Amino acid sequence: MDYLNRHSYKPLYLQLSENLRQRIEGDDLEPGSRLPSENELVARYGVSRNTARQAINALIAQGLVYRLQGRGTFVAQKRVRYGIAGLTSFSEEMRKRGMQASSRILRQTREVPSTKVAHLLQLLPGEETFMIERLRLANDEPMALNVSYVPVCMCPDLDQQDLENGSLYDLFEQHYGFRLGYAEQVLKPATATEYEAEILQTGVGYPLLVAEGVTYLESQVPVEVTRLMYRGDRYEFVVQPVRQHHRE
Repeated sequence: MDYLNRHSYKPLYLQLSENLRQRIEGDDLEPGSRLPSENELVARYGVSRNTARQAINALIAQGLVYRLQGRGTFVAQKRVRYGIAGLTSFSEEMRKRGMQASSRILRQTREVPSTKVAHLLQLLPGEETFMIERLRLANDEPMALNVSYVPVCMCPDLDQQDLENGSLYDLFEQHYGFRLGYAEQVLKPATATEYEAEILQTGVGYPLLVAEGVTYLESQVPVEVTRLMYRGDRYEFVVQPVRQHHRE
């Protein structure tokens, strides 16, 4: 039997969840493997069933494990760390990590966008965009749902390009000769709708990380409005603030 410190200020369920987290991060419990059941945790650690349940729920809240009804609780795939200091595409980020990126086109239309999108893209009234909705995959696993709006006047044959096996940024730079400059993005939490849960193969209400923004050329001309909905259990964003020192 493994023992927890019953004299610690830290609740037993937190000690147990940290013990299990260390086993997950140390590869003792690999992605896809079944987590010990509540009864197994009770027997191994000498805790109550309620303590075991709280520990498992804490791991679920952290996105380290997930529960399948009637089957048990399983270790989640490791999160992809996504740096937001530079302007890189999904495909480029996956290649850095030795993963095969691909996309599945869900919808692709030519339409007059909403007033908000038209304003962000600095379009005249009635000007059209290509709206492209893609499921982004890494090693064939659903990672994110991506909706992009691109002005037709800037990329008139975009609907004829291969966006399932290629990168939109690569098309911008190599096919259209654009020089991408920067993006302005807002990150916020969300929960999966029924549609998003079905596409991303998660549950309704599952945590998502949403990145909304505009991509600009070096000339400060907007070329894309995008909304990316990342699976919360597969992504974590890394920010590296730098302190500015001012001379007095």
